[in-house]
Amino acid sequence: MLQLNSPVISSQSGKRDTIAARACVELREAIVTGRLKPGTNVSETGVAKSMGISRTPVREAFARLFDEGLIEISPQSGTLVSRIDTQLVREAVFIRSTLESAVVARTDVTPDAATLDELEMLLRDQEHSIDKNDMAALHRADMRFHSGLMRAFGVERAWAACQHVGADMMRVQFLIGMRRDHIEAVVGEHRGVLTAVRDGDAVLAAARLAAHIRNVDIDQMDLKALNADYFRTHEDSR
Repeated sequence: MLQLNSPVISSQSGKRDTIAARACVELREAIVTGRLKPGTNVSETGVAKSMGISRTPVREAFARLFDEGLIEISPQSGTLVSRIDTQLVREAVFIRSTLESAVVARTDVTPDAATLDELEMLLRDQEHSIDKNDMAALHRADMRFHSGLMRAFGVERAWAACQHVGADMMRVQFLIGMRRDHIEAVVGEHRGVLTAVRDGDAVLAAARLAAHIRNVDIDQMDLKALNADYFRTHEDSR
């Protein structure tokens, strides 16, 4: 049975939405990192039992994940982890590369030194995760780096928008990230972006960030050939 981390539940009443949000985070990470593989059946009862919570917040978490395209809900087959849709990946690459690069290209905002130091610490976390071969921790540090960049330039909600459209892209990123040569290159690309931001070169920072995100679109076709069961087929789209 899938083991999920139990959410921290406040003793106060009225915290159901917080519990549902944590359940959603736990499930999203399990799907993105491949612990819950495409086509896997998941049930409200099983997840609730694993997390030690009621079915109501799990149902709410399922609704959010359905909206993100990570699960499919059918009266016939139940709730399944969805397969990766390459078209959605391409769309997410376009949206994220356009939006995130536009944010770091801003010249009316100068990130403070303390915020940039936090981003540097996240790069070190990524390096430590590689050394420990902890792909889940690497994924979390990667996501925090991108969200931290958006926050550094005063557009924190841009990351929420990227997350909403980028579920399949994140799964492809994780499949690519299983190769050590790639994950080391990813951290190097992050460092290049941060260096350009520190130097105040908005044009270079934006170009490097856009190129970094677009690498997913370049690599996904090779991944599809190696992991055919992970991807939606033409017949699935009918």
